[in-house]
Amino acid sequence: MREYSPLNFINCPSPNRKTFAATFVAIFIVLIIIYSNSFHNAWHFDDHANIVNNHHIHIKSFSWDEIKNSFFGLKQERLSRPLSYFSFAVNHYFGGTNVFGYHVVNFIIHYLATVFLFLFVFNMLKTPVLREKYEHIAYPVALLTTFFWSINPIQVSSVTYIVQRMSSMAGLFYVMSMFFYLKGRATRYPQSIYFYVLSGFAGLAAMLSKENAVMLPVSIMLFDLFFIQGITKESIRKLIKFIIFPLIVILLAGLIYTGGFSKLVSGYEIRDFTLIQRLLTEPRVIIFYISLLFFPLTSRLALLYDVDISRSLIEPWTTMPAIILILFAVGFSIFIAKRHTLISFCIIFFFLNHLIEASFLNLELIYEHRNYIPSMLVFLPAALFAVTAINHGKRFTQIIAIVIVATLLIGLGGLTYRRNSIFFDAFTLWPDNIKKYPLLSRPHFELGTAYLNKKDQQRDKGLQEYLLAMELNNFGNKIMRAKLNLNLGLYYYEEGNYSESWKYLEAAYKFSHFNLAVPLYMARIKLQENELVEARRIIEDQRKVFPQSKKLAEMLTFILFKEGQCDRAAALADAALKSEISSGFYLAILAEIARAQGDMKKAIELWEINQHYFPKDPYANLALIELYFQEGNEEAITLQIEKLHYFKGGQALSSYIETLSRDKNLLTYIPDLNKIEIIVYNKAMTD
Repeated sequence: MREYSPLNFINCPSPNRKTFAATFVAIFIVLIIIYSNSFHNAWHFDDHANIVNNHHIHIKSFSWDEIKNSFFGLKQERLSRPLSYFSFAVNHYFGGTNVFGYHVVNFIIHYLATVFLFLFVFNMLKTPVLREKYEHIAYPVALLTTFFWSINPIQVSSVTYIVQRMSSMAGLFYVMSMFFYLKGRATRYPQSIYFYVLSGFAGLAAMLSKENAVMLPVSIMLFDLFFIQGITKESIRKLIKFIIFPLIVILLAGLIYTGGFSKLVSGYEIRDFTLIQRLLTEPRVIIFYISLLFFPLTSRLALLYDVDISRSLIEPWTTMPAIILILFAVGFSIFIAKRHTLISFCIIFFFLNHLIEASFLNLELIYEHRNYIPSMLVFLPAALFAVTAINHGKRFTQIIAIVIVATLLIGLGGLTYRRNSIFFDAFTLWPDNIKKYPLLSRPHFELGTAYLNKKDQQRDKGLQEYLLAMELNNFGNKIMRAKLNLNLGLYYYEEGNYSESWKYLEAAYKFSHFNLAVPLYMARIKLQENELVEARRIIEDQRKVFPQSKKLAEMLTFILFKEGQCDRAAALADAALKSEISSGFYLAILAEIARAQGDMKKAIELWEINQHYFPKDPYANLALIELYFQEGNEEAITLQIEKLHYFKGGQALSSYIETLSRDKNLLTYIPDLNKIEIIVYNKAMTD
């Protein structure tokens, strides 16, 4: 076994501080040029659910309660990537939903990850096992490795796609942890303790940024075996003995935290593939990742990919070859570990760090950002080969090698810059995705949503994209299919085509009964059709499943009011108002019940309270005009008419009230146009 002393590789000659400073500046300049066109790119895809519409990260102060609330992500069930979500919360606190600040932070994270990767590789090449061979070329190899990785177009989805800060943050802390561990091993006690502590904190931060960083301890142990201790029977036995207990603890803790193995593998009922099919498909996906890393043409890269699911070892035929190829690669890397330690470790590192997201977990089949950590060392052998060719080749070989390397770097930078432009907005991203994968439903769905959100003359285009997505029926999961059905249901509802709307809402309900928008709109349709009993049945059924839902409670209260069950409606309204006054809905219900029962004084009182809490409610304004007229309160009428003129602006009174009176079956209070016009006219004449 090799004898190890920290001094063996801390006293090796290396570039001075000025060289390092110039290197870091050069890296920054290169990256800022390449990513300069990304800072104003729009929100995309999962950005909306995780950031834009996620009120949990919309903090208004740095109080512990608000910070803690942001840690739990979307579902608020347990800690979910707390550092990532907290970073979004900080961004939102200072800049709201302005994309610029988020892109700046994403860029800084990527830049720092690049710097620490350079430092890690540089110092790794000076470890006891490698220093003899590679110490003299450590600097250029580290620099070239870093550039090959950082400017590769595949990293765009981890840098420019805002929500995938989760991947880049995990990557930054991951490589920081490995670097600090290396420095700890290269430093005498007690100074080494500081580096180990930093390594531990960085490692914890990586895991709190994204779960795939859980492989970090294994990576560090293998690093120590390969490059510090050296690969011997004794060191392998020590490693196995040392690693078994922590792995068991981590596994058990993970299972307890996530709810057990059954919970981990649950959820496949929403997928268009089974657990076995996923395990068979992932080897092909990983081979595809490798092809993207080494041939990252923009014509091959997309946010969403259409993957043919492996249904058996021979269907499609590439399944078995992919499995064999990966097994061979891992086996080969183990076989050459003692002779070609560096290459072996790089191969193992890649596959090891794909293990979590390519395993039995109920995840989507493929995403580029999953390569951020695994790809960190994948270009190291290529960089080593290039530098060796330049250093030791004949003059012609040197020139050729330099030209090839320069061309590759410029080409990669240009491709990344170009790909950033594709992420500019929905109308650049999704048509590009559709062009590359036209049979995939999700890009059509997203483009259709973008057209409909424009709220102009693009609604027909949006509908066409929705219908095409439905026709293709290639979603990958049933929830997305249900979401499309819901959106189509809402589209036709807004168009007043209730029969077509009901058809799609009913289809959505089969797989999305937990999405309360579906039953709520189904109930609205029944209300529009004056089928009050059926509307109440829908809501009461949902209340059995979601008894705490405020929206369901509101809808039930409204239906009871429409049915004339005023006592039940009033009881629900009173109970809701005791907890909080979050809207004027319940006040309006109680006011109109009082009016129906002839208690005008109480009706006025309740509408006044409504107006106090919600001064911009036009219905309170119109209701009070009618009620004050009945009571003969001229002074109050004058004040309310002044507010009416403010609300309606230059719009004609009749058209203003008609607008407010649409969908009468869904209104608690229906303005009496004739009465209000007479009141306003008479008041104008007397004044």
